[in-house]
Amino acid sequence: MGFFIEEFVGDFMETRPIAVVVDDSKPFLMYLSLLLDRMNLEVLPVNNTAEAIEISRVTRPSLITMDMMMPDMDGLEALHVIRGDNELADLPVIMISSYQNKNKQWEALSLGCIDVLDKPVDLRRLHKAIQRCDLYSGGRRRYLRAPFAETVGLHHQGELYAVSSVTLSERGIFLCMREQFAKGSHVEIDLPLPSGETMQVGGTVIYGKTQNGGGSVASQGMAIKFDRLTVANLQVLSELVANLLIGDIVAEQTEPIIKPV
Repeated sequence: MGFFIEEFVGDFMETRPIAVVVDDSKPFLMYLSLLLDRMNLEVLPVNNTAEAIEISRVTRPSLITMDMMMPDMDGLEALHVIRGDNELADLPVIMISSYQNKNKQWEALSLGCIDVLDKPVDLRRLHKAIQRCDLYSGGRRRYLRAPFAETVGLHHQGELYAVSSVTLSERGIFLCMREQFAKGSHVEIDLPLPSGETMQVGGTVIYGKTQNGGGSVASQGMAIKFDRLTVANLQVLSELVANLLIGDIVAEQTEPIIKPV
């Protein structure tokens, strides 16, 4: 179960992994930065590769995403510079391109690029590429996760609690609450859906964080792993998390930036 606890580490981490995002398109830079922020990364958007390399030397980011075609220095040239720099040689790089040039893709991969993603960006492929960057000490996150600032119903031992949620994944939820239930406690969660309906799912408490010293109330809470999910539950959760991450972006974008799910 340890791998699943890591799904929620970012809910109470004081610092988030830094991602430098490089693209000369303002809309693409804005929307990809917004998406990565929702995926729990501290984003530094940059519109030219030379500046991105300098910023990376100072900030030591956990990863960099870079457009293959840039006006000042193309992505491959920048990747050669990064791999030849002693301070940045091991920096995980995800390339993004609107041109499907197999030779350039293979060259990027041969230089240790994590992946070469097409535009518009596919959410799940982006998620998989980010996990391959090994950003978290406890391991990779298997499931997509999104901010979920909603009040949910929490059923436990015949009592019903109205609890604020922090994040929702495809297999669990992190709730902000003072009272802690014992690890292994079974609960039922009433999840509000965009349609106005509520979906009830069962779950088990797998982790609890209490207030330490001057910690904020918001840092307290419990991670709950969903169990006994039906196929319909899984589909609803998958669509809900994806919509939380990219729904408004897909609706607003005027050029193909993020691929609809």
